[in-house]
Amino acid sequence: KGSVRDIEVSFDAKRILFSYRKSINEDYHIYEVGADGSGLKQLTSMSGVADFDPVYLPDGSIIFSSTREPKYCGCNRHIMGNLFRMDGDGANIHQIARSTRHEGHSSVLSDGRILYDRWEYIDRNFGDAQGLWTINPDGTNQSVYWGNNTASPGGVIDAREIPGTQQV
Repeated sequence: KGSVRDIEVSFDAKRILFSYRKSINEDYHIYEVGADGSGLKQLTSMSGVADFDPVYLPDGSIIFSSTREPKYCGCNRHIMGNLFRMDGDGANIHQIARSTRHEGHSSVLSDGRILYDRWEYIDRNFGDAQGLWTINPDGTNQSVYWGNNTASPGGVIDAREIPGTQQV
């Protein structure tokens, strides 16, 4: 029972990360399980906080989005998250980005930077696409990657690098 989202396979294909909540009245937390179904463990558990969009980094640590420092959507009432990083066992959770809105749907580029979508109202109007941004895994060098003021498409999420190219 419950809801599973944000499934992500490790680089060696031996482990799987995902976000899970037991019911609509619960928050999402991050879990890991072996690809064979063994060794299920909960990595995050803070009460009143949603942790989601986990992604493995090549060094074994994990990037994820969280409402630990909540932001609110300027045109809606839902809470939005920022990017956090933790060790592979769930220890040493720390925030690596602090935008005024949402950061999520991360993936790892071949050069090691984190690619993610970022909800913004800066330098753009409300209806234009949410841009893709990059950040180093340590939280440095946060910058626009593409589309911070693009009329079409109307939304860009879950971007991934196309292997062997410089396209996403």
